[in-house]
Order: sequence, then structure tokens, then C-alpha cells
Amino acid sequence: MEQYAQRLPNGDRSDKVRWALTEVRFLRSFEGLEPLHFEPGKENDLFTIPFRLVNDKLVVRAKINGNETADLVVDTGAEQMVLSDDTASEVGVRAITNALSAGVGDVGLRGLEAGRIDSLEVGPLKVANLPTLIKNPPLTGLPSRRVPDSFSPISLGLSTIIDYGQHHLIMGRQLPEEPADIELPMRVYRLAVVRGIVNQTHPKSFVIDTGGEVISISLSTAAQLGMQPVRHIPLRVFGTSGWDEDAYLLPGVDLEFDRIHYENFAVVVLNLHRPSALLGFHIGGIVGHRFLSDYRATIDLNRSVLRLKEL
Repeated sequence: MEQYAQRLPNGDRSDKVRWALTEVRFLRSFEGLEPLHFEPGKENDLFTIPFRLVNDKLVVRAKINGNETADLVVDTGAEQMVLSDDTASEVGVRAITNALSAGVGDVGLRGLEAGRIDSLEVGPLKVANLPTLIKNPPLTGLPSRRVPDSFSPISLGLSTIIDYGQHHLIMGRQLPEEPADIELPMRVYRLAVVRGIVNQTHPKSFVIDTGGEVISISLSTAAQLGMQPVRHIPLRVFGTSGWDEDAYLLPGVDLEFDRIHYENFAVVVLNLHRPSALLGFHIGGIVGHRFLSDYRATIDLNRSVLRLKEL
């Protein structure tokens, strides 16, 4: 990456160079350390962790750098662990450099701090040397005073079973193959996505987001449908990048995910332009708690499938 930065033409020595050298500085902070280092002898274990449902989000207790923390949200819609600025200060995680992030909200693309967590303990799971985003500078006008902290098993390379019936999270590098009522082919590039079909003729990629609450589609997907609702129903939606002023409710949509059908369904329409640009592919929509919670849901990274077993 240093050679790449050096070879950029003189006229292009601004953002590209700065972001490349920022990434170099972050990678060098791991010198002599093994990133995502699991407790020796436990690398291939299955880790079973109880969770609570709070506002339709999976919440677990954790220790960061040996400090008892507030709760962590299990968020498969995030690329890596995310800490608020307050939590990072409390547990001794310092900023090393900056990183580019994007999410739902009017801020869109935003520069955040990036740091390294020395140790994370979630139940029996113990991992060292994790990259994390620190939400600094913080957003203003929040609906609550405390920004939730979160982690994604996918960012740790762990497949995950979410048992909504037993309120158990089961994670491991290799999961046992279990019978399922529905299997959806899954693709993982930074985030895990499955294919859904909107109004019978529009196949789209939907992000599997345990941190999300509803089923949503993007503004561009909604535009392709050409539907003219009787009245515009604006929504007040707060995402990871602030308030989404474009959000609205679109009734009368049909969705298909293999044998799962939602007919004449009301979906939330979100502005996903910036997250799509950062990821490099079009996000057609998001499936969250409303979609997953009726199942024992398995996100199997090795077999590239989302398995759903009815409760």
C-alpha cells in the first residue's frame, strides 16, 4: 500500500494517498500481534451465549479489555465491532487512525476513528486483537443519550446460530449441519446477503441484519417498482449515520425469499445509496428482526447458506 501511494500521479495526492497511508498506519499497529487471536485450544469450539431481546435487538454481556461493559448488540449488519466514544474511553481503547464508514442516515459517508481492542470476552468466547470503529466524532440529535456498542460474529469469521426460541447465540468456525425448513443461498462480501424477489420481477440483494428491526427496501428499488401509493407516509428513522429524512412506508409490496412470501406487505423505504457505494454493490434491501425472529436462524459462512428452522 505504501508503494501504491508512492506511485499515484502527482495530481492525485489527496484523498487516495491519505486513506492508503491511514490504512498502513492501522495495519502497522498490529505488528507482532495476531489479529483475531482466539484463546489457544478453543479456536474450533462452539460458543453458546445467552442473549436478551431489547427493542427487537439481540443483546449480550461482554468484557472489553477486562472491563465489565454495558451491553453489546449483536449486529450482523455492521462490518466490524463498533464502540461509542464514551465506551472506548472507559475501557482504554485509543484511536490509532481514521476510517471511512457509511450507514443509513443523512450524514451518509463519515470519517470515524479506528482502534484496536486488546481482548473481548463474550461468555466463553475470548478473542484478542480486534479492530474496532469508534464513533467519534459522535452524531448530534440522538434519540437516546447512549450510542449502543455492537459486534458482528461475521467480522470474527464465525458462523452463527440465532435461536430465538431458546434465546441462545451459538457461534463457531464450523457449525454442525442441521435440518432446515428453508435454505437460502448466501453471499458474503463484507456483509452477508441473500436474494429476495420484489413484486415477482425484481431480484435484489438483501443484507441479513440482526441489528435491524424491520424489512426494508432501498430508494432505488422502490423507484424501479413504479408504485404510486395513495398517500405518502413519511417515517422518522434513525440509522447509524443519523436521521434518514427520505424514509417512508410503502404498502402493498410483495416479497419472496424462496418459500417465504409476504403479500401486500408494508416495507420501510430507506436511502441506501451511500452504504451501497462504500460496499461496491447495490443493496436492494435489509431483512432484520421481523424476518428472522420466527426461526432458528443459521448464518453458515462455510456452506454459504442461511438456514431457517421454524420455531
